[in-house]
Amino acid sequence: MAEKPDCTKLTALAGDMQALNRPAESTELWDFIRSWLRRFEKTDGDKAAERFLCLWSAVQAWAAKGVPDLGRVDDQAYLEHCLARDLKLGERFANLYKIDREFHKKVDRFMAAAPVFQTARLQRNSIPEWDPAQDRRAYVERTLENFPAAVTGSAPACGHDHLLASEKIPVDWPHFLALAAQVRRNLFHGGKNYRNAGERQFLEPVMAILWEVWRFELPSGLLLSRVSWLRALLRSGFMAREVENKITLADETEANKKYLQKILAFGHFGTLKNNVLLPGEPYVEESYWLRAVESSRGTAEGGSADDLAIMDTYMAGLMRWLGQVGIATELSCDGHGEKKPFFIAVDEDNARLAAWLLNSRAPQFNQSGKTVKYAGSGPNPAATKPADRQKKILDFAEWLAKNREDLKAMLAAMRKVTSPKTQAKADVAAGKPQDQKPNSQAPAQGPVRNS
Repeated sequence: MAEKPDCTKLTALAGDMQALNRPAESTELWDFIRSWLRRFEKTDGDKAAERFLCLWSAVQAWAAKGVPDLGRVDDQAYLEHCLARDLKLGERFANLYKIDREFHKKVDRFMAAAPVFQTARLQRNSIPEWDPAQDRRAYVERTLENFPAAVTGSAPACGHDHLLASEKIPVDWPHFLALAAQVRRNLFHGGKNYRNAGERQFLEPVMAILWEVWRFELPSGLLLSRVSWLRALLRSGFMAREVENKITLADETEANKKYLQKILAFGHFGTLKNNVLLPGEPYVEESYWLRAVESSRGTAEGGSADDLAIMDTYMAGLMRWLGQVGIATELSCDGHGEKKPFFIAVDEDNARLAAWLLNSRAPQFNQSGKTVKYAGSGPNPAATKPADRQKKILDFAEWLAKNREDLKAMLAAMRKVTSPKTQAKADVAAGKPQDQKPNSQAPAQGPVRNS
């Protein structure tokens, strides 16, 4: 009978450490890390080995400042075990695996290839290397059966025991890091033949996963787009305001407060108590917040105009604040990373007013009938990338939220006088002045449907 796998081998050198010390003020450290990350970002995408080493060097430098025993920072195995033991990194890995579909897929594909063999040992024992054209699982089974020497030095250290017990290797941070560390060792010690080795295929997924987990450790302003909680909530449409240095949602609907509580729990961001937001951190990385929103929201064919849970992630804020200033809508779609975001007003007059209002900030919207579509920005609006479109929609939502009282008064005054036509599509980017047309009073806000 196979022995129970001993997974403590992956963190044993860390002793009783639970978490690395986070360096708060260390200008020298962050300057050093910034230099590596700039190389990581600027190196051509096809140079995976160089990019991997830049990222790994940055992570190792950060870990070396946080280990309990600074006298052992030159011990690579000790650093790896301390990184693997860190509870914050472990929780973040688990949370990303739960809320981020793409991250989940990358991790599953990489972990399915385990164990990772020591390339130098394979070469010394004349063991055939993996050809990516072959089935990885069949190669692993054949190698372990015919070449017992391959077991020694393979990662994770408990991997062979899991396979003997007919178990899958656990999908968690310590097991992933053990595999990542072996990929790093193979890169350094794989010899001249490593350039063509199948294990080299692991560089890209390891790099992507490691970056997603570790990048949240970077201080605000270094590389990440961290925002205050008030900004994050407003950009997503929540009726939040600051009172005595606390964020209150007393003005929010009960349904939206329940939805927010669901997002906060899903992303482990904190909680909502007595209408007051109690976040774990003063700032939030916006992409992380939006992933939690995307995973927590529902879908519906119709519902209240204030029901944020049924709206697309990047359109909820825009729709909420348009409604607050007096624009009635009935359907919206954020494009889902493929098409241009758009919304449909309850009638053509509301659509014209909405396009006029949004284009008063920056001429980036086209209107046709009841439909208002985001056209793009810059000299070539059609070339605007999906991620940039989504960010712009959030920016417009924030602008509406912060100026909603003034914009509401402006819109009400405009309704009494005229309703401006929206420019022709070709004129949007050029910012040409718009014609005007009489308009009747706007109808009440109608139900909203998600795309």
